[in-house]
Amino acid sequence: MYKNTFKMVAGDTVIGRDLVLVGGQEELRQNIENRLSVNLGEWFLNIGLGLDYEAISGKGVTDKDIDFAIRECCLQDDRVKEVKEIKITRQAKERQAKIDILIIDKGQEEVWLKEVVDLG
Repeated sequence: MYKNTFKMVAGDTVIGRDLVLVGGQEELRQNIENRLSVNLGEWFLNIGLGLDYEAISGKGVTDKDIDFAIRECCLQDDRVKEVKEIKITRQAKERQAKIDILIIDKGQEEVWLKEVVDLG
């Protein structure tokens, strides 16, 4: 179910004496974080991958809109069984939202993520 991949921190590949690999739930968490950082349709090799930033940006966007877009993005990974909880904390001045996400993988294990999304 899980594979190994390069460890990334803040979008950069981690290099110690060699490339650092992650696997298991850490790999899944990292994969979801990467999906959430890509605008839907942006990556030409898979235009169905990413978060629909258009749906969550601008005036009149509700927490329900944000919740739906985040769930859709997380469920793009076949290893995700369900997105159990999404907590949205808006930061109006910065026009951002802090988002806490609880995912249940197909092995019934919990994976927690924390994201900051620009609401434009």
